[in-house]
Amino acid sequence: MPEVRFLPADIAVEVPAGTPIHEAAIRAGIQELELPCGGQGTCGQCLVEVNGRTAMACQTRVATDLTVTIPENRDVAMQVVGESRFLASEDVLPGADRLSPLYRIRRLTVPPASIEEHYSDWKRLIRELGAELPVSAPLAVLGDLAAAVRKEDGKVTLAVEESAGGLRIAEVHAGHTANRALGVAIDIGTTTVAAQLVDLDDGRVLSTHTFYNAQIRRGADIITRIDYARTPERRAELRGMVLETINSLVHEMAADPKSIRAAFVAGNTTMIHLLLGLEPRYIREWPYVPTVNPVPALRADEVGLGIHPDAPVEFAPGVGSYVGGDITAGLLATDLPTNRQDTFLFLDIGTNGEIVIGNADWMVGCACSAGPAFEGSGIRCGMRATEGAIEHVEIGPDCEVHYKAIGGGQPAGICGSGLICLLGELFRRGIVDQSGRFHDGRSFVVAPDVAVTESDLENLIRTKAAIYAACSLILENVGLTWDAIARVYIAGGFGRYIQVADAIRIGMLPDLPHGRFSYIGNSALTGAYVALVSREHRERLAEISTRMTYVDLSSDPRYMDAYIKAMFLPHTDLERFPSVAPILKNQRRNES
Repeated sequence: MPEVRFLPADIAVEVPAGTPIHEAAIRAGIQELELPCGGQGTCGQCLVEVNGRTAMACQTRVATDLTVTIPENRDVAMQVVGESRFLASEDVLPGADRLSPLYRIRRLTVPPASIEEHYSDWKRLIRELGAELPVSAPLAVLGDLAAAVRKEDGKVTLAVEESAGGLRIAEVHAGHTANRALGVAIDIGTTTVAAQLVDLDDGRVLSTHTFYNAQIRRGADIITRIDYARTPERRAELRGMVLETINSLVHEMAADPKSIRAAFVAGNTTMIHLLLGLEPRYIREWPYVPTVNPVPALRADEVGLGIHPDAPVEFAPGVGSYVGGDITAGLLATDLPTNRQDTFLFLDIGTNGEIVIGNADWMVGCACSAGPAFEGSGIRCGMRATEGAIEHVEIGPDCEVHYKAIGGGQPAGICGSGLICLLGELFRRGIVDQSGRFHDGRSFVVAPDVAVTESDLENLIRTKAAIYAACSLILENVGLTWDAIARVYIAGGFGRYIQVADAIRIGMLPDLPHGRFSYIGNSALTGAYVALVSREHRERLAEISTRMTYVDLSSDPRYMDAYIKAMFLPHTDLERFPSVAPILKNQRRNES
């Protein structure tokens, strides 16, 4: 078989003739190659040097012995700027007096038996526990019980798991020990994974860490990853990647990961399938049915989480193939599940766009294919929101450009928030027309070595059009207008950096008073946290998933009409954007 030697790692591997270079790299244990298009040959991000010439690793097959040089990773060490934190109102977070976590330590004193009251050790223990739910225990706990309740005058320490089915006493120890219970809340995003280490005794968040989902090397969006995962080997590869990311975060947060005794996971339907190694292909094939939804409770060793192997792992329930547990969990960070008086709009804007409208009495959810433009993919100088990314742009009257780059140094590219801001400025200054075409030239220089083209702007306009069209259609379906929306919640790590004025100017967000918009950050992580520590919120999650009506926009012919109308700045119907209309009037005045 031909031998492929990879530089600069200087690792050689033998592979059958006809093997794509990127698969040879995987066999050699090299993970640096990125395939944002999932190996379809459309993104050009997997360029390598093969025997002195440049080639795409996903499209070049091994025929004879090769030497392949992989360029230095350009992704700035794949670091996420900033940490996830609670941006939601304190009212949605459970207080310390209302904690009922998935796992907790209970210290009891069991009264001794007597001739008059000769109840069993188990019955006396259950009585002191005061549980409102059914209680069970494995045989090992029953075997330890008699000695434990007698050794320290009835003082015992219990490790108690709580689920919808009841309580499970996982351990019993004599005496009142000083053990503390730790848990972890996890949000598996298409682009990033975030985790919080939680003290389950008092609900304190001890640490929060975020990192890029290693799966992005095999696809920038969920459709690409579903296509990539067409073989058991590739599903195993993607599963290993996300577990590597999660377990790395866990090891960063906890000195002893085995001390983590419970986990709650939120993620979209595809991400959960890939985490569990399940076949995801039917999520995108008619009639769009996932393998499982909701996911039953599992144990950490089954999932592959590097915490205590017997730790219970629960998952936020999804609603449909494209409205998953990250959205139901995210709603816990809003008033939507508890307020019956007002109507709310929830937007999770990222690689995918998910939308929910309603209140505590009714909810309608849908998803749109926003695409990875906001993450920098498909944009010539686009990049993720890492150090060196331009995140804010202002253009003066004489077309002078002022920008702000993350980290304050020399810009290396432009990220999603910077793109939205730039498009709004280009339109405001009349540099582009309503279709996103430049009046003069075909590109615009933002900074040295950073420029955007008409093709870049077209990708961005497609993304904003998909989001606005989905919102408009779902409003139409329930017979409401934009004025009926009391508050718009903008969720997601990317959504946190969107400037409302810029997003309205390009027609991505509705033209509502700015005071009606609220940023709630990584709401999926917030929801995973409150579900980890609160039975009330776990029950509310189940109610949300059963109450919400899922709408498949792909089967509605009106969606394409709404999408085409939104493919202009800000929209073909200017009456929808009265605050933006003066910009066009000023442009027309200058042209005349």
